[in-house]
Amino acid sequence: MPKLMDYMISSYPIRIIDPKVEASRLRLRSIRVGQAGHLPGRTLFRSGAVFDQWALVYIVSGDGTYAENGGREQQVRGGSLFFFRPGCSYSFGPPPGGYWDEYYVNFSGSRVSEWLETGLIAGGDVFVAQGIEGLETSFEDILGWMEGGIAGDADRAALLLEEMLLECSLHIQGSNRQWEQGTMPLIREALNACIYEKPDLPGIAAGLHISMSTLRRTVRHSSGYPLHDYIHRLKMAEAKHLLLNTSLQVQEIAGMLHYRDTFYFSRLFKKYMGLSPQTCRNQV
Repeated sequence: MPKLMDYMISSYPIRIIDPKVEASRLRLRSIRVGQAGHLPGRTLFRSGAVFDQWALVYIVSGDGTYAENGGREQQVRGGSLFFFRPGCSYSFGPPPGGYWDEYYVNFSGSRVSEWLETGLIAGGDVFVAQGIEGLETSFEDILGWMEGGIAGDADRAALLLEEMLLECSLHIQGSNRQWEQGTMPLIREALNACIYEKPDLPGIAAGLHISMSTLRRTVRHSSGYPLHDYIHRLKMAEAKHLLLNTSLQVQEIAGMLHYRDTFYFSRLFKKYMGLSPQTCRNQV
């Protein structure tokens, strides 16, 4: 039978299902569903909670807030989706006198790194999941499969979790595409403004009213490059402009662009431009 918790979490009976199958009996070894739960009418607000596994959380109805590592407090409403990352600190839940209806699934395994790389999971932000058909039913199916203690059903739960993550990712990316098209020019302008200094990335994110994870994700989705790689490319493009249009020495240009090590700067230039700074200048 599922575990029923007391009024400290909700005034309604809640379900929390722990894994009942030993890991060696699973056929899908790269991903394992951990604890899964349904907390209808949740009233408990948690501060500074730290978890040892990833978790997918879906809020069916109600409202509240979510913040990661003491960062920006984000609004949560019915149809919201967010993640917990292992080792991070979270403050989340409904306001005093309020509630929300919550489903969650914990998960771990080597496949998590692939999901991170491809954008199926991401921490630090609240996403809008409205319009994704069958999401609540899928959580209920996972709860049912995990409750039975059958290895094949636990594997089915893992497969369904991946399917849910894919559908949510595709939905969120589609919804965010227009937003990114409007935000990326602002990010590019802010990064270009600090080419001649060390960029204050948290300050840039705060100035644009986005989180650091959103800043990284937007740059990656728009340009195809990780954030720091993108910044290096902007600086190397400016270095090429200076090499071709001024008589400044390579060491001077490196210092102006906030690279203290000239040899490191030259290696970066060759990496991104395909030739050394001196060869670039001599080709003119």
